[in-house]
Amino acid sequence: MVKQITALELKDLAGKDGHYLIDVRTPEEWDVVGRPDGEALGLVTHFVSYQFQKGEEREFNPNFEQEIDNLNLDKDKNIFFICRSGARSQNAAEIFEKKGFKTFNVSDGFLRSDTVYKSSWKADKLPIK
Repeated sequence: MVKQITALELKDLAGKDGHYLIDVRTPEEWDVVGRPDGEALGLVTHFVSYQFQKGEEREFNPNFEQEIDNLNLDKDKNIFFICRSGARSQNAAEIFEKKGFKTFNVSDGFLRSDTVYKSSWKADKLPIK
């Protein structure tokens, strides 16, 4: 089962052990909203889109799994998946948990804004590129 953590909990778990942060948002989101600076927290950070923006719709990236497989991630390290609000990152974490990785979903995301989560990577002022 994928462990759910907040961005602040991730900050406390990050350390300098070479764990991974994978942002699965779209390139448009990275350009407009910003990118998490996981390196500032000691995380090896990658940006791999789970979906692509196609007009008003989003389309699944058919190469998503292969793009992450190509990163040759160490299965002994934690992988923290993040998206805007925790839904896409949950899906990504489940895929890689089934492949034997230790996965975590950043459930409050990079920029979640609702009444349940008052926090997010950006709201908690974690490092941004």
